[in-house]
Amino acid sequence: MASDDPIESRWGSAVLQLVLLSFGLTILFALVYWGIDGLNWGLLQDREGKRAVRFLPFLYFSIETFFRIGYGTQVPLGAMWLAVTLEALSHFVVEILFVAHFATLSLNKLVSLSNRTRLENLLNRF
Repeated sequence: MASDDPIESRWGSAVLQLVLLSFGLTILFALVYWGIDGLNWGLLQDREGKRAVRFLPFLYFSIETFFRIGYGTQVPLGAMWLAVTLEALSHFVVEILFVAHFATLSLNKLVSLSNRTRLENLLNRF
C-alpha cells in the first residue's frame, strides 16, 4: 500500500535516485576507462600483468573504485589515474549530497511531527 506521507514517499524517491545515480556513474566511468585504454592513454592491468581489453573488467574496476572496495586485483596505469581520482571524488560528492538530503528529510519529518503535536495540544484545550 502506498504511503500518504509526502516525506516518506520522498525517502523512497531519494533511495531510487541514489541507486540509479550510482549505477549510472559506475557505467559511465567504466566507459571512460575503456575509452582511455582504446586511445592508448593508459591501461588497466591485472595481477599477472595482463591488460584488460573487454568491458567487464573495466566495469568491475569502476564498481571497486566507486564503492571504495579496492581489492587490488587491477592496477590503473597512465591517464587512468586521473579518471580513478575523478570517480572517487564523484562518489564522495554523491555521498555528501545524499546524507544532506536524508538529514533534511528527517528534519522535515521531525518538524512536521512537532507542529502536529502542538496543534493537537492546542485543539485539546477547547
